[in-house]
Amino acid sequence: MKLLLDTDSAAEAEAVAAWGVLAGIRTSRAGLAAAGAADSDAEIVRLCDLLDATVTVLLDGPDAATLTAQGLALADLHEHAVAALPFGPAGLAAASALEEQELAVEVTHVFSAAQALLAAEAGAALVSTSLTRLEQAAIDAGETLQAMVESLHTGETTAQVLAGGIVSPQQVVLAARLGAENAAVPAGVLHRMAEHPLTLAARDDASAR
Repeated sequence: MKLLLDTDSAAEAEAVAAWGVLAGIRTSRAGLAAAGAADSDAEIVRLCDLLDATVTVLLDGPDAATLTAQGLALADLHEHAVAALPFGPAGLAAASALEEQELAVEVTHVFSAAQALLAAEAGAALVSTSLTRLEQAAIDAGETLQAMVESLHTGETTAQVLAGGIVSPQQVVLAARLGAENAAVPAGVLHRMAEHPLTLAARDDASAR
């Protein structure tokens, strides 16, 4: 399973990129602005150049035409910048329009296998959900994720599932075990994944010799 860093901070991305475990980054213009970025376009380019890998950027527009225009502008900004479109009629139409231009897109806010199928048919390369939002709604996140994975794997689609909304290492492992091809993981969770009391004890033992 590929790991994408879920972040709105280029400095945070630089620190984690040094580990050599990232396959991409997931961010949003609103998040970058909230984090203090004076120029979100420049920050997106910085993130794209950092890994030389996919950076998905959540877009927000009132209609398909606006989302499509934003997606085209994002593609012009950097070859690795990928539009992340909110699920819905406008997002699906924009995904289809961008796919016709041979641009990869992510469709996000997907919370059922039925929605995942629609996103895939619209041309999404990545279909993403939020495990935490599902759990907060008292919906079995694992069951929903598994249904999405199985539904997309049984057809001819090449769309991949991206597990987002992750707040614990256990959710990352769950996504991997259920066959999700990608997971967007915050830096804090990645740090917790790297920690284990037995690892620390073993390092201490080795340094004491």
